Amino acid sequence: MVMKKSAALFAFLSLLMPVAVPVFAEDAAVPEAVEEVPPPTLTVSGVCAEPSRMMSDDLIARIDAKRQQWRERYESVKTEDDIAAYQKERREFFYDRLGEMWGRTPLNARVTGVIDRPEYRAEKIVLETLPRFYATGTLFLPRPEKFAPPYPGVLVVCGHSFEGKASDLYQGLCVLGAMNGLAMYIQDPVDQGERIQHFDAEGNPKASTTESHSLAGIGSILLGRNTATYEVWDMIRGLDFLQSRPDVISDRLGVAGNSGGGTQSSYLMALDDRVLCAAPSCYLCSLYGAQTHKSTPQDAEQNIFGQLGFGMDHADYIIMRAPKPTLLNTKTGDFFNIDDTWASFRDALRIYSRQEHSEALSIVEIEGEHGYCPELLDATVSWMLRWLAGRDERIVGTYPLPTLSPEEIKSVSGGVMALPEARTTYDINRDYNAELKERRRAKLAGLPPEGFAGLVRATAKIRPLGEIPPVEPVEVSDRPDALVLKAEGSVGLPVRSFARGGGKLRLIVSEEGNGSERVSELAGRAREEGAAAVWSVEPRGWGESRAEGKPYYNKDIFGPDGTIWYLAYLLGETYVGLRAEDVVSTARFLGGENAAPIELTADTPSAALVALHAAAAQPELFSGVVLDPSAVPGSWAGYVDAAPGPYPLQNVIHAVLRAYDVEDLMRVTGCTVRE
Repeated sequence: MVMKKSAALFAFLSLLMPVAVPVFAEDAAVPEAVEEVPPPTLTVSGVCAEPSRMMSDDLIARIDAKRQQWRERYESVKTEDDIAAYQKERREFFYDRLGEMWGRTPLNARVTGVIDRPEYRAEKIVLETLPRFYATGTLFLPRPEKFAPPYPGVLVVCGHSFEGKASDLYQGLCVLGAMNGLAMYIQDPVDQGERIQHFDAEGNPKASTTESHSLAGIGSILLGRNTATYEVWDMIRGLDFLQSRPDVISDRLGVAGNSGGGTQSSYLMALDDRVLCAAPSCYLCSLYGAQTHKSTPQDAEQNIFGQLGFGMDHADYIIMRAPKPTLLNTKTGDFFNIDDTWASFRDALRIYSRQEHSEALSIVEIEGEHGYCPELLDATVSWMLRWLAGRDERIVGTYPLPTLSPEEIKSVSGGVMALPEARTTYDINRDYNAELKERRRAKLAGLPPEGFAGLVRATAKIRPLGEIPPVEPVEVSDRPDALVLKAEGSVGLPVRSFARGGGKLRLIVSEEGNGSERVSELAGRAREEGAAAVWSVEPRGWGESRAEGKPYYNKDIFGPDGTIWYLAYLLGETYVGLRAEDVVSTARFLGGENAAPIELTADTPSAALVALHAAAAQPELFSGVVLDPSAVPGSWAGYVDAAPGPYPLQNVIHAVLRAYDVEDLMRVTGCTVRE
């Protein structure tokens, strides 16, 4: 990079010289504060044209680079051995990121009611996919006088709707299948249908289905799981239930679902070999494409930690099961981009063709917007009959189908939470949280400082100091105390000087911005406490570069930038780690690497988390962290125990509670909390 070598810039750089001397005088005089000036401006510096897009632009550039790596890996898959290795890599990665699952326990399947219709027979079901973790479903069976048992079985999973299995279109698929000789079992996902987990004072769900899934995701992610972990486990147990039925052919099983059910069915077909035939609808596209570039990542279960960084895209969900029969149901006007769907279909088809089974992969595109429609129901049942029953028939349903009313299809009175000692995902997370606390205590006991630093870097995805490129200063004005530090890509870090001198240096990590009253207050306090030099820095995505993201994630629940946070999550990065690297880079620029360590403080709990991670990850640069009581972060374990509730996604680190909690960071860094 070519810097502007103006007198103002040289003046600014010269101010750093007293900071970088090897020895600081203990009784250095406290200098006068500098005159108040406007904060540095990223736009003026030329680092980025739209500061509010800085985070997203940087992450999208990383996603583009990873897409090229995925393409190179995909193109290397040529032989049957290559395909098997590719499938194994992705399946092992997928299961690893879902986290520790559970051993199979008795399903204690109960039939709570039977409905006989002229067209089919329906059994209302309650399962325990885990002890006292209840799943409600309905098994639609053919009339035995028309189709003799046993039947091929299909697990149907629901998209995002409060109705769950009561939705006319979702149970309609089951009715159509049963009328044509298939055993169709539809199951409510968590926080839908009869499985709503938390209610307001009037007895209504506290949050939408997508918000509820993402709320469940926060605690799950902190523990190294995901909302998808619960959904995948429920589906695995749903298959177990079908296999337990004497009227179902145990090795002729399929899965189908739309939207959020398209997500779930895509996961199960990729992970469970028992799924012979699959028909996901209105979901499969590409996370390297429009879903991250133009639209928005969806709720928690639809984002697997690090999958784009590793190289697992939607096409891989199909490839992981090749050459088993798979039908992609799509809509032209879907917000899951249809061009990306066709591109993923083509990539998967090339693998099927190499296995000489191209006939086992097909796609149906119907005009219209997102969601099931009669044509897709017809196509799904026709596909299942072809591959599960050996009947190559074109099914055309007579609509509307004779579905059950919401009251008729209920398996229990009052939902699963009315059942004795019913447990929620939050209860299960609390139990796991307690288990991990004991594991952490054993892991951290006697761990040397360098070992803890390595643990923090590995967990929060902070690179070792030698791998973080140095920042470069960029002039932004004629005032020597306003500067932007140019980091990698389009990232710029505004820094500000409040006091200068040879002696103790304190760096303020600011979420609110260098020009805020809060930062000025902290700067004044630092000088009162003997700091001879006081600086502040806005890590990426804060201050001037703060982004509001898109409204898919309610900012009152998840913070201002949930959608962009999920871009980092898909890459396997953490916001805390990226911002901690910004603090490390700033400290090194100010002279901390070759002189006395720098003391950190922060203006908010979120900024304090970043400061604590920087100090813990690179202890050679920092002498400690000083915080006001109002800036002390709450523990992650405490949040899991208290959940559900609002929590900023920017502070969430995948699997952090397998490694450490906030109090461990405060202890190791010698954090001081002012009285």
